[in-house]
Amino acid sequence: MSTISSTDMQVKQLDKSGKAFEVVIKPPSKDASEVKLSSPPRSPTCLDAKTIQEKLEKAEERRKSMEAETLKKLAKEREHQTEVLSKAAEVEAAFAKKAQEELKKKQELYEQNQQAQRQAKIERLKEMEKHAEEVRRNKKEFATSG
Repeated sequence: MSTISSTDMQVKQLDKSGKAFEVVIKPPSKDASEVKLSSPPRSPTCLDAKTIQEKLEKAEERRKSMEAETLKKLAKEREHQTEVLSKAAEVEAAFAKKAQEELKKKQELYEQNQQAQRQAKIERLKEMEKHAEEVRRNKKEFATSG
């Protein structure tokens, strides 16, 4: 069992694991009663009109300063919002322009395909007409020869 002493208390270890201790506090000495604790000095309790006016002016300056800081912060936020909105409008306009160009290309391609299909159909009809004319002529020749 070990014992540690200090001027105001004594600590005894009760077991070897170091988990149990006995703390004995010594009674206060006579010298301690003579010592008086003093509170920190206070500001004068009676304030004259000049001091009150100065404090009010300083408080007004602080309030105005805080208000100006708040207005500055709000202006900065509004500016940021404006920048964000203009950037979004630019992106949207670019997207709309690109979409319009793609749509125009698709329409042109569709028109070209439609024109090509019409031409192909006209060609097939001409070929069919030629073939029908040839068949009629052959039929006529066959009828006259036979």
